[in-house]
Amino acid sequence: MTKEECQHIINKVYPKIKEHYGLSKYDNYNESPEIKLHHNIYARLTGIEEMEGESNPDAEYDRFTNTIWIYWPESKSARWIIETILHEYTHYLQDGEEFKRLYETHGYNNHPFEIEATKEEENWHLFKKLL
Repeated sequence: MTKEECQHIINKVYPKIKEHYGLSKYDNYNESPEIKLHHNIYARLTGIEEMEGESNPDAEYDRFTNTIWIYWPESKSARWIIETILHEYTHYLQDGEEFKRLYETHGYNNHPFEIEATKEEENWHLFKKLL
């Protein structure tokens, strides 16, 4: 999937996702996160376009900048993009301090907020008709 195809899907579904879920009551954000596309987390963080690393996530929510990053080369389908947006938007809706605290006791795989975000992906069908 190309970067342009990803952006087209985001443009179609993200306004409805924001409308459906609303704003976070945590972290004093009065607007939904921006979604940005990049090809690689290592290149994004270092500013070196050809930078590579051991494992590249497919997406992340950056709480400090209120940005959802989607690493578009990992995009598999329109469904995957919708599920990814729902997953990361769920993290935006969650309490950041509680997220950090629970990470220390649960790790990643058993983290209640990760489980919740993964479960939210099942709602992708609510937005597929927009494509």
